[in-house]
Amino acid sequence: MPQLAGSVLVLALIAFVGYVLIAGAIIIWPIFNILAYLKVLIFPRPIRKKYGTDLNILTKKSFDIAITETDHKEIKNLKSSIQNLKDELAKLVGSIDKKILVIKEKISKLNSEITSLGKLKKNNDGSFSQRSSDGKLAYSLNKKIVNLAYDKSELEYEIDRAKDNTDYEIDVIKDSIKMIKNKPWLEWDQWSSRYARYLSNKNAIIFMFFGFPIFFSILAYIDFLTFAEVLHLYTYISYIQPIADIFGLENFNTGFSSNFLSFEYAASSVEKHSGEFSFGSWILYTLTMPLITFIVFYFSYKRKIKDARKVEPSIF
Repeated sequence: MPQLAGSVLVLALIAFVGYVLIAGAIIIWPIFNILAYLKVLIFPRPIRKKYGTDLNILTKKSFDIAITETDHKEIKNLKSSIQNLKDELAKLVGSIDKKILVIKEKISKLNSEITSLGKLKKNNDGSFSQRSSDGKLAYSLNKKIVNLAYDKSELEYEIDRAKDNTDYEIDVIKDSIKMIKNKPWLEWDQWSSRYARYLSNKNAIIFMFFGFPIFFSILAYIDFLTFAEVLHLYTYISYIQPIADIFGLENFNTGFSSNFLSFEYAASSVEKHSGEFSFGSWILYTLTMPLITFIVFYFSYKRKIKDARKVEPSIF
């Protein structure tokens, strides 16, 4: 039983804190949205300040300035490193090929010597029978061939290993070159998100200025109220009643909320609209505009990103 009571208490506390956060966020979201826009307007991020927000003066080549003169020198050095690795590999392969050629000549000579001995008897395992002097000689010569073949395979393995190591080192260098060459695209990627966010936030604010009056007019038409009455009802539902529920009505008298609304107005609003505050009305009055504004921002952001792809540099 105590555990159940504790769980209920925790859930109630979580619900209360969640209500405070949600109500607070909804109350200040228009102000926060405007302040956020003013911040990026007055103090733009370096990447947006560098390339601006006018697509008409930007091209795919505009972001090439991301590659500096130092980067161009680095690419040149990296390409030289690739050529050096290829030259070293060619030199090594040439040296080993000469050794392999010598081994092949020795094997060919030993095979000729065995052939000159004529037809020789072999054991069941394929080895030469050593019951005769020619057989013993052929067995000895074949053993040398086997040893030489092993040496040849070792040298061939050394070539394969050297090629693999060189290919790996070259791939690493090529990746470094790609990273440098992709700097324009990386800058575009960073810029495009800032560009889209900045303009979409601007569009959302413009929508708010026109959307709120339209929204209030629609509510007035639906509820047969005047525009002013809807404004008072909106203030009550979105601000006065949530604050009164959370901190008490006295907050409008001596608390923080007294800086915005008088206690007399808040008290009269609670008295006048008592019974009009419900979960449904709270959803309608406080969540409708934030939701629509977010939708406007979202689709504007997607469209701006699409527009920005017109100046997207190539990716390597």
